Amino acid sequence: MISLKCSNCGGEMSIDLKGELFCPYCGTKQHFSDTEFEDYKRFRQNMLNYLRASADIAADQADDSFLWSHQETVVYYSDTDTRISIDYLFYFKEDNVDTYVAKDSVIFVFDQKDIDKADKAANGIHMLQYPSADLKGLGKYFPTVKARVNLKDGGLLVAVAKPENVYPLFALGSLRAKHVAWIISRLENICCVFEFSQMVHNGISVNSVFINPRTHEAYLYGGWWNAYQKTNVSDQKDLLALRKVAGQVVGEYRDDAPAEFVRFISGRPAADAYSDFSLWDDVIEKGFGGHNFTKFSTK
Repeated sequence: MISLKCSNCGGEMSIDLKGELFCPYCGTKQHFSDTEFEDYKRFRQNMLNYLRASADIAADQADDSFLWSHQETVVYYSDTDTRISIDYLFYFKEDNVDTYVAKDSVIFVFDQKDIDKADKAANGIHMLQYPSADLKGLGKYFPTVKARVNLKDGGLLVAVAKPENVYPLFALGSLRAKHVAWIISRLENICCVFEFSQMVHNGISVNSVFINPRTHEAYLYGGWWNAYQKTNVSDQKDLLALRKVAGQVVGEYRDDAPAEFVRFISGRPAADAYSDFSLWDDVIEKGFGGHNFTKFSTK
């Protein structure tokens, strides 16, 4: 994508949903120059056009090669001095964890002092339970570790598998409510899994959520180090986070969204995830005219 360094601490800057630059290390905010901003807008528009094309019937013919012409490379060394080269398209830092989005992986790099987060994440994933009639194979929407490597500097690298046509939610910028609606539906599904598992993920964000615009699937790869067993039946952290994410993603299109949608993301959640899903289903019926598959578009 576009790689820019922080003028204050030298760290790599991240780009938020509005296309603004901020440093996840020291908090410094910067703005694109006119040229840089035009490059960013062009990249994002090309990406959205590609995703729109991949939503067509001939999705397997859509060419994403232009995306990977923008890739960056970072190198780490294992504790056995093996060189690990990561080609990535997106980068962000959350909870002091460096995260790289590669073509078929999401790579988390934990500092030596934060290695316990990797163990906490593994414990969080192990909390998951599924109904015996899980016909949808819900487990595929959560992390599957494909590599765990001790690093030379004392840190730890963990790579989880990702389908190639799945992208971090923050990378798509603002989306219209008709697209955010199916993302909410998928997150409601995920929250129901948490309810069934009697756990709280406590890390749903525009960084941790990934989506496949063509198939209308959502994946939750990040933030698992914040998960804990649910002991308070009134704990609504995940349902509140779901609403926050929806508000961030609808962004500039909020005024065009159905009133029922706006009331939902602005209001309090229901008592539990199952009841909240029912509440959301009413929004789909009254605000969007029922369950209709809306092909992804940039408009």
